[in-house]
Amino acid sequence: MAVFLMSEQHETCIQVQAGQKFSLKFVTSPGTGYGWELAAPIDEKLLAILEIISETPETELLGASEYVIWVCRALSAGCGQIALKYARPWEKNADPARKHVFKVHIQ
Repeated sequence: MAVFLMSEQHETCIQVQAGQKFSLKFVTSPGTGYGWELAAPIDEKLLAILEIISETPETELLGASEYVIWVCRALSAGCGQIALKYARPWEKNADPARKHVFKVHIQ
């Protein structure tokens, strides 16, 4: 399964095949209260999010960063996106600390 890392820019462009399962991997710091969540609905005709996995850090330091892996499937050919925001769920009206878009080109 292909794994795509979040770039340091505001977007990451990826290319997959229709029917292909792939993963998006990015850093989070759950001890801060922030977490990645969808910033907008995905096009369910093109993409499906199958599972979200937290990868435990290799250090025992409190507050250490972790990786989060979103397992997805490309359903049909086209161009879609997975828009994310890094926010605290209880701060409903606050701007997110960060935004990122995975632009997905499906062949």
